[in-house]
Amino acid sequence: MTTDAIRTASSSSILSILRPRPVDDPALRLYLLHHAGGSHSVFRSWLPMFPQDWDIRLVVAPGRPKAASQAVVRDLRVLGTAMTEHLATLGPGEPYALFGHSMGGLVSFAASLGAADRGIAGPEWVGVSGHPGPFNSITRTRPPLHVLPAHELRSALGDLGGLPDRILRDDLLWQRVQPMVRADLEAAETWRPDRAPAVLDRPLSAFCGDRDPVAMAPDAATWGRHTTEFLGVHAFPGDHFYFLDDPAPLVAGIIGDIRAVHR
Repeated sequence: MTTDAIRTASSSSILSILRPRPVDDPALRLYLLHHAGGSHSVFRSWLPMFPQDWDIRLVVAPGRPKAASQAVVRDLRVLGTAMTEHLATLGPGEPYALFGHSMGGLVSFAASLGAADRGIAGPEWVGVSGHPGPFNSITRTRPPLHVLPAHELRSALGDLGGLPDRILRDDLLWQRVQPMVRADLEAAETWRPDRAPAVLDRPLSAFCGDRDPVAMAPDAATWGRHTTEFLGVHAFPGDHFYFLDDPAPLVAGIIGDIRAVHR
């Protein structure tokens, strides 16, 4: 992260929102929200690929190094509300879009619903990745991940591709992140929208890996029920973290769909 990264959220917010390359009067503010157990660093290599007139904003959930003063949160409603409150600080002439992977996708969707409920200007576009949609769980044949004993959780995440291999293989890294991972998973696994059918009146795209046991294309397609303008599913080769080796195809898909709806 560059040294000119700054926090844009208010000091009382539980979220840290970093701007690694601030843009004055940008054409778009694009918020990127990370997965359960992850951090903003997963998006670091994406930054040079976005248009230079976009202000890229990295949202850091509580409990990470960039938000170390805040405890982890086990309720996704709290995260969604915090994000909505940040969006309320934007003016009507400040267009923005949201993209989130896995838990980050749910927070993006929850914040967008919150903006609609409060009469706040909505996003130009929402992108959700690696999740089968609200009212659906990433765990289908076992108890929720967040209640599993430590060794079973580690094994299950390995089977699901739920965390990068380097974390699961390293005992010290695993012990360090396990409490945060468990809290994030509880937030993601227990959240349901407050209203059904929870339809967002904004353009929405879904993204997934074609071998992701959490959300392959048929699962990701359920997001189409939750928007009045579904731009479809983009499936890429790979598992839950299909973008780690080469994020360029995913970034191109994000840019393409945003440009299709925002000029």
